Amino acid sequence: MLTPLKPELSEATDLSHEARRFRTILKSFERNLELLFRDTRLAPEVDHAALAVAFANWRQRFDAQKHLADIDRRDFTIYSAGLMLKELIAAEPMKTVPRTDTVPAVVQSNAEHALARWPEGYAYTSFCLSVAAAVLREIGEDEPDTERAADDPAFWASFKENVAENPAAAIAFFDLVCGKEPNWDAPDVPWLRRAFAGAQLLPRH
Repeated sequence: MLTPLKPELSEATDLSHEARRFRTILKSFERNLELLFRDTRLAPEVDHAALAVAFANWRQRFDAQKHLADIDRRDFTIYSAGLMLKELIAAEPMKTVPRTDTVPAVVQSNAEHALARWPEGYAYTSFCLSVAAAVLREIGEDEPDTERAADDPAFWASFKENVAENPAAAIAFFDLVCGKEPNWDAPDVPWLRRAFAGAQLLPRH
């Protein structure tokens, strides 16, 4: 359930470049919410202005660091998706409200499910993981080895608590979801990742 959008994204053409366009992000983000919440008692509402802020902040950081893809494309893709997750959590572009129509509460029937406990964080993670997996497939890299931690309610409780204090922690939690060892001390510093050790941060000219 964590990546309902992945099949549709995997059919996209040139997703690794299209994902750098806001209109693609907006369309994909809203479609992911539609798939996630269609069988729940929650209805998602998107703040387009806040989503644009999250995308602009992500794009600025992405452009400054994209040369790191030449070192390790797989790790850079996962890091970039984690960075998007951080910006989404910081900008808070969505909220949920109770549905007014009658919809089977498939997910909400389990109060411990992450979507019931923290719908925003689960939705942001779902979107970023779907995009990362589809991009990795497109460029011929292995998809993230999603850890079972993502099925543990305690994982999401810790995730929510930590990012409330520091949104950058989202990158470390995203690494955990992808089966990678996080850098808890400075998760948003790419050159401290094992894949980029010793690399220069400044973009190439």
